[in-house]
Amino acid sequence: MNTLYRIASGLIILGFLMLCQPFTHDLFVIGFPVLLIGVILFMILDHIPERPPAQEEKNG
Repeated sequence: MNTLYRIASGLIILGFLMLCQPFTHDLFVIGFPVLLIGVILFMILDHIPERPPAQEEKNG
């Protein structure tokens, strides 16, 4: 789950940087969908409850 949070955060940062760059219009056009996918993924992950840690069996 932690890896998916990193991917979502990376997409948000990448999309924001693509929207702010002055080099090419193609990156600007793709920037908003990338940012939107990152935000949606982050919101979905934020609403999924975390699994409880696995409990080890005690011998004895």
